[in-house]
Amino acid sequence: MTQTDPAAAAPRPALPSMAVKAVKAALHAIPMNATVGVQITDVGVGWAEGACPDTAPFRNHLGTIHAGAQFLLAEAVSGAAFAGAFAAQLAQAVPLIEKLETHYVARAQGDITAQGQIDPATLPAAYAEFAEHGKARLIVQVTVKDAEDKAVMRAVAHWYLRSMGSIRGN
Repeated sequence: MTQTDPAAAAPRPALPSMAVKAVKAALHAIPMNATVGVQITDVGVGWAEGACPDTAPFRNHLGTIHAGAQFLLAEAVSGAAFAGAFAAQLAQAVPLIEKLETHYVARAQGDITAQGQIDPATLPAAYAEFAEHGKARLIVQVTVKDAEDKAVMRAVAHWYLRSMGSIRGN
């Protein structure tokens, strides 16, 4: 029995191009992402895709892509998916990652890509929670694949959004 990738089967609502550019720019501006070469290639409402090149400094002792580079790509893609879900609220809120659970399932050969997806059914409750309390949480499922399109890592990212008012105690 084959396991289907939930990110591939879920709907992919689009964001306005200005929001896409803003999310990409914010994630590309993070120095660690730039150092490793992590790029967000596409983003929408609650989903994102990214890539990271295979470069010698980021290989492990086996000559494959280091777990740290895979982790960084998964974290960035999950953050982009989360930011895409809350694009309208980001001007007055701060997104924070709480936890990233990883499972490395195979060695990564060559350039890696990742897809992150939030279950669309969870979005209305998260939006209502944020509107009422200035806080919301969502989970992003991420799959990292290598150059052979083989899944090499699966991750579950737990993201949290707080309004500036709730941070200041208002």
